Amino acid sequence: MEQLIIIGAGGYAKSVLDSIDYYNYRLKGFLDSYSDKTEHIGYPIIAKKLDDISDKEKYFYFIAVGNSEHRKVWYDRLRELNLRMINVVDKTAIISPQAKIGTGCFFGKLAVVNAGSTVHDNCLVNTKALVEHGCEIAPHVNISTNAVINGDVKVGTGSFIGSCSVILGQLQVGEWSTVGAGAVVTKSVPSGVTVAGVPAKIINQKTTFG
Repeated sequence: MEQLIIIGAGGYAKSVLDSIDYYNYRLKGFLDSYSDKTEHIGYPIIAKKLDDISDKEKYFYFIAVGNSEHRKVWYDRLRELNLRMINVVDKTAIISPQAKIGTGCFFGKLAVVNAGSTVHDNCLVNTKALVEHGCEIAPHVNISTNAVINGDVKVGTGSFIGSCSVILGQLQVGEWSTVGAGAVVTKSVPSGVTVAGVPAKIINQKTTFG
């Protein structure tokens, strides 16, 4: 059985812990740069940074960090060190055999990814989220609970799709944008903006992103 280290000891880690494949992985503990605790959900916090872990290459890793920018930093660091990452797929999630998924992704309870869609590396598809047919979800995207992404939508790198939002088919969401909770997106969203409301409108423009 392979040993797993989860990066991040917060609320997201609780969902990850529920969905791990315990037949193939045994949790060694957590790595968390900010926590002053010695354990989380009954498992030890074994380190604050990767350099604190001896023989780090013998472990598998999963990044349980919700913030897309922070998650990307961890992902790039693991790649730089050639360390192995896993996907965490809840047993109730439904991923079409005709879908493609990357590495380091999370698919929560009752999440659905339909035929012809691609979910790239280091993405979250959270509880009851739907990614319909033919979508392309770029790396480091966070799709929150109950979000609906209709067919043939493209979501850009690092974007955040809020809970219970709906994105109509054939649209695009630019890189590092935010779709607010409950928003209904009826036209494509540029990069680096926040949209909210029904129908969704731009309420904020970032000066830097990514």
